[in-house]
Amino acid sequence: MTGYPAVAPFFGSPKNDVSGPGNWKLNASLFKDFRTWHEQYLEFRADAFNILNHPSLGNPGSTSTNIGANVVAITGTGSNQNLTIDARFFQLSGKYVF
Repeated sequence: MTGYPAVAPFFGSPKNDVSGPGNWKLNASLFKDFRTWHEQYLEFRADAFNILNHPSLGNPGSTSTNIGANVVAITGTGSNQNLTIDARFFQLSGKYVF
């Protein structure tokens, strides 16, 4: 069996399928426990979110631009922008465990 329908599953996506730029962020945290009394301790913590300050872009649009028929544009941010902070963000915290 030959033709596009037969070979499409081996290439991973259907014809004219465009994938977006992806979404990735690098987060890190450092923490240190300071013993106070018996099993009690004070924990100091420093968290950093999106350390590299990488933007989260949206998927390409479905309409072609005025540049050419085969060109689409990314015109907005990612779909999770209402739920997450996009810019670099630092947080300091402490807790006492007893």
